[in-house]
Amino acid sequence: MSSESFNWQEFLGRWQEEWVPRADADEDEDGEQTLVRPGRPGADEAAIAAAEERLGRRLPPSYRQFLAVSDGWHVDQTAGVYQLGGAAEIGWFQDPYDMTPLYEENLGDNPREEDVLLAGMWQRALRLETDSDMSYALLDPGDSDQDGEWALYVYKGWSGDCRTVTRRSARTWRPCTATSTPTGWDGPTS
Repeated sequence: MSSESFNWQEFLGRWQEEWVPRADADEDEDGEQTLVRPGRPGADEAAIAAAEERLGRRLPPSYRQFLAVSDGWHVDQTAGVYQLGGAAEIGWFQDPYDMTPLYEENLGDNPREEDVLLAGMWQRALRLETDSDMSYALLDPGDSDQDGEWALYVYKGWSGDCRTVTRRSARTWRPCTATSTPTGWDGPTS
């Protein structure tokens, strides 16, 4: 991403135009519907730096840019993740469900690099979502590119299948709209 910067402001503005007002808009005390904005005001550099200090490492450039534009995001029911946390809310996943052994036992004698990365990801990943239906949005600092971008993993825990992890390579990561076809996905999607 060093040669081109993603325009989060434009993307999130377009998302908001397409998805707001939502059917589940809140009602105020007079019974009138109020708009539920999916984004929040952006985090300032001090808030992002405080998150990095708390986490013990620098966040990837594109995620820092996202937080500066919107410090969290309500994604409705897209992909089972309802809310992405802001700078003060994100934290390390730390494998609370012991997923690492499940993935390590299936590595075999000659595992692929991406399988080794996935097995270790559970303990080192940054958890982005703060509300979901057992789905997790995880950034992996152990799977990064030369620009400091981390791979994004989305795990749908409700499926009951350990193979339901979708990996977006750090080298090809770009947000996509609900109507576009994502490119660069490196893993099973069901």
